[in-house]
Amino acid sequence: MNNAISHKFHYISRQERQELLAVARGEAVADYIIDNVILLDIINGGEMTGPIVIKGRHIAGIGAEYRDTPALRRVDAHGATAVPGFIDSHLHIESSMMMPVTFETATLPRGLTTVVCDPHEIVNVMGEKGFSWFVRCAELAKQNQYLQVSSCVPALEGCDVNGARFTLDQMQAWRDHPLVAGLAEVMDYPGVIAGQNTLLDKMDAFRHLTLDGHCPGLSGKALNAYIAAGIENCHESYTLEEGRRKLQLGMALMIREGSAARNLDALAPLINAFNSPQCLLCTDDRNPWEIAHEGHIDALIRRLILQHHVPLHVAYRVASWSAARHFGLRHLGLLAPGKQADIVLLSDARNVAVQQVFVKGEPVDAERLKAGEPARLAQTVPPYGNTIARHPVCADDFPLHFTPGKRYRVIDVIPNELVTGASACMCTAEGFDRHDICYIAVLERYGQQSPPAYGLLGGFGLREGALAATVSHDSHNIVVIGCSADEMALAVNQVIEDGGGLCVVRNGQVQCHLPLPIAGLMSTDTAESLAGQIDALKTAGRECGTLPDEPFIQMAFLSLPVIPALKLTSQGLFDGETFTFTSQEIAD
Repeated sequence: MNNAISHKFHYISRQERQELLAVARGEAVADYIIDNVILLDIINGGEMTGPIVIKGRHIAGIGAEYRDTPALRRVDAHGATAVPGFIDSHLHIESSMMMPVTFETATLPRGLTTVVCDPHEIVNVMGEKGFSWFVRCAELAKQNQYLQVSSCVPALEGCDVNGARFTLDQMQAWRDHPLVAGLAEVMDYPGVIAGQNTLLDKMDAFRHLTLDGHCPGLSGKALNAYIAAGIENCHESYTLEEGRRKLQLGMALMIREGSAARNLDALAPLINAFNSPQCLLCTDDRNPWEIAHEGHIDALIRRLILQHHVPLHVAYRVASWSAARHFGLRHLGLLAPGKQADIVLLSDARNVAVQQVFVKGEPVDAERLKAGEPARLAQTVPPYGNTIARHPVCADDFPLHFTPGKRYRVIDVIPNELVTGASACMCTAEGFDRHDICYIAVLERYGQQSPPAYGLLGGFGLREGALAATVSHDSHNIVVIGCSADEMALAVNQVIEDGGGLCVVRNGQVQCHLPLPIAGLMSTDTAESLAGQIDALKTAGRECGTLPDEPFIQMAFLSLPVIPALKLTSQGLFDGETFTFTSQEIAD
């Protein structure tokens, strides 16, 4: 916990403090009083009785002694349970394909009052311009949108082509902004372990803030060295033992349940009353369909309680106070006098049934939030403009040459994981000796017009057609998976024409496509519209045979070299274990 910087996050004027104290003493009128409410005590366990007294942005007092306190407005909670607002400790809003304003509209009414966001997706495309837009969005948001300064742009130097650089000088210019919470995930963990000065310079510049980690599968001396460098948390753990070891070595364990990476079931058994202050919840990457139909952090809490039998006060603790404590956000995470009045009222605490949400002392009106979205969006001045500098392609641009009798490396999709397997197959006169093989290619989209890198993919399930996308972590080149060069070219050309987006081709025709005109990552549509379009894309993908629940999110990570075991970037096939490029063909 970084107490040294917590003053930056929450300024309260002397006048506000005096007004708050007057209400707390019972000498002034409150703005809101929430009556007939039970508070879940996430520190001691058990419950407390209300009411909850609010003045301005803050809680002035709690308890029966305030029953007769005058207020401008009284809210009858009808016996609801009050818990602190939910906090997502690590996410990329761009992965929702929603702009920050739209994301707020979709998630704030679900109780998500705070996010800690790394906007490195848009920063990889347009550099500081993208980061500054996210800051503007955060400044205008009702939701508490804190930012981590993106540390690895690109994810791994020399392994891919991306759209921009984000220099140390540019990073430091944002360091003291009141909505900056720290340094975003330092993904080049081999570089950190080796003591590369360029990485240590970035970490030293932000050492008084929180230093976010990213080290899937790391263990032994390498893990010790990574933590010794100053890294404080990790959201990439995918086994019970990995998570336990990171906790033992002092890391905060971010338990992730996104749309592709689903680690909650593996890690939830670790949570107990002792270590819960070091356990945080995050989504990392979650699409609008899942947010609309299943929820966000509320969905994770529900599963902790109902499936993993985590006690209520512990489940809500890891969803709020644990993250606030870790990031030094001392004004958040608790329902207590002097804390910001971010309150979720639940008609059913076990099922996380959200009845009403308060943020910064004001009730959230979902319909008003939705109606005001266009005006709020216009205020942010979105960075419109085509970022796809790739010429149209043809089938001949995808040679897909594999020689019968030769063995080739295969990237194997692992369901609900970002890590991949690495295996082999034999090319035969009829095709391949495995029936689950399809082609994958990555094309840089920033103007170099270099030939596609291509390879073989197993476990994705594609039997016909092609899927293409400009969401391809973290450089966001064009990734395409298909069964023929013709249909792969057709899918790629559609996302080029759209200025970025997602596309499904089948029977030689575009079946479904979603334009993403903001950096090739985000839509200008509403959350409801996006959820419907994602559903249509998933349906079209299933008709082509795709197996992953979220095929586009799964394929988006097939180009990320900092997650093992085998990946494909615009530069070729990359071994995520040795951090070197490797050949497609396996030598005899």
